[in-house]
Order: sequence, then structure tokens, then C-alpha cells
Amino acid sequence: MERIVIEVDDATAKKWKDASPEIKWQLEKNIEKQIEILSRGVKEDEFFALLDKISDEAVKNGLTEEILEKLLNEE
Repeated sequence: MERIVIEVDDATAKKWKDASPEIKWQLEKNIEKQIEILSRGVKEDEFFALLDKISDEAVKNGLTEEILEKLLNEE
């Protein structure tokens, strides 16, 4: 396990300090899940940005819809 630090407002910090170990454990697991979900979204955004870049480069190099269709239909 690795410790991270996040900044919250005073009211949230007080609630954290007053929370039971079970509540803290549940919150920690929820935060882990949220970070995982958010990081997947970033990875997907990066992937789609890469696809857009590849598409732009292909068009710049002369690839058209017609040529792509012909290549895909070749056996």
C-alpha cells in the first residue's frame, strides 16, 4: 500500500477524522475505484487522439476513402 495526500475543505477533514475505520476503509476503496475509472478515461482519450493523428497523417500521405475501401476489399 502506498499513501497519497489530497486536499479537502475543513469540514470534510473533520468528518474524515471523526469517521469509523470501516467508513474510512469504504471511502478509500471508492477513491481507488474512481481513480481507476478516471485513468481509463484518460487512456481512452489518448488512444482516440492517436487514432485521429494517424488518420490525419494517412490523409496527408494520400490515403482516400476509395483507396482504403479498395485495400480492405482485396483478398
